[in-house]
Amino acid sequence: MKMIVDFISKFTTVSDEDAEYLSSFLTEKKYKANEVIFKGGNVCEAMYFVISGSARSFFVNDQGQEYTWTFNFNDEDATFENSIIIDHHSFINQTPSALTVEVIKDLDAVELQYKDFEIMMAASAKMHDIVKIFTDNGFSYTYQRAFNLFTKSAKERYLQLLKETPYLLNKFSHYYIASYLGIAPQSLSRLRREIMNGG
Repeated sequence: MKMIVDFISKFTTVSDEDAEYLSSFLTEKKYKANEVIFKGGNVCEAMYFVISGSARSFFVNDQGQEYTWTFNFNDEDATFENSIIIDHHSFINQTPSALTVEVIKDLDAVELQYKDFEIMMAASAKMHDIVKIFTDNGFSYTYQRAFNLFTKSAKERYLQLLKETPYLLNKFSHYYIASYLGIAPQSLSRLRREIMNGG
């Protein structure tokens, strides 16, 4: 449980008492590749902190096109959003999620159930600070992802990925990268050739 306490400590001070209290609600979980952690249409009843392995959150639009919303992993490249598996809106409001979370590589995680989250919120002011960090980061990520998908061209999104998160290309398959960019795999191949040829 130390890893998640160290992670939270990057954003706010966590006393030994706070850390012990938080840890009492956390459960270690293990998932195999291709296993679904939670499925779209169901309520997101827990959040997960990734220890090792990888997963992806994705949704399918009305035309049947699959979009990878975020990649979940925890290494030297990971951001806040990568480290936490959650649908913020579904979790906070306990409403059905549009996202499905699928394990890519065997995944070890720490789980916090919503029912325990409520107990923590009622009992500890420090937990309010921690939750605000989660919700603020979640809103910021959601806004930026939606903004990029709806306002940038496929080429602009790919160039942004090359500039800001090029390591994703080595961690995830061509198919997953294409779905993250909101394009077909063939379109990603064309984009890569075009950019390599100076286009």
